[in-house]
Amino acid sequence: MKPMIRFGPADAPRMLAHLLTLDADDRLLRFGHGIRNEGIASYVAGIDFARDHAHGLTTSRGEIVALAHVAVRDGEVDFGLSVTPAYRRSGLGWALFGHVIALAHQSGARRILCHSVSPAVLHMAGACGFRRPRGDPAAALALHILAEPHATAPRRALSAA
Repeated sequence: MKPMIRFGPADAPRMLAHLLTLDADDRLLRFGHGIRNEGIASYVAGIDFARDHAHGLTTSRGEIVALAHVAVRDGEVDFGLSVTPAYRRSGLGWALFGHVIALAHQSGARRILCHSVSPAVLHMAGACGFRRPRGDPAAALALHILAEPHATAPRRALSAA
């Protein structure tokens, strides 16, 4: 596994290939709705690499196995994560999640929003102090950075994948 890298426009085909490996259930968890290949292609084509951040982990052959797309807007960070099924349960999701939190701190964001319905992402969010505003079950999970300056993702060892 190579170290976390930031992807740019030239990496869009690899990002698309990664997202297309997700089955229907994983697509629902990642995007919050069923999405076909054409929708994923449109999503990747619409990423503004100058404004947003796309980071991930690759195999030694350059295949993306873990991907985070982070949008920073008006003092807020919103993100989506995905890990290729064969690489799950090896700490890659935790690595991405911790990177998102660190990026939010670096960018001066006041809060991070989590719209995911993925049980794995919701577990990580809860462990890192994300809460639903006013307990509203329909609201996005939020982590207020200024209110919780020491909130970080728990450190997890990455296994050799």
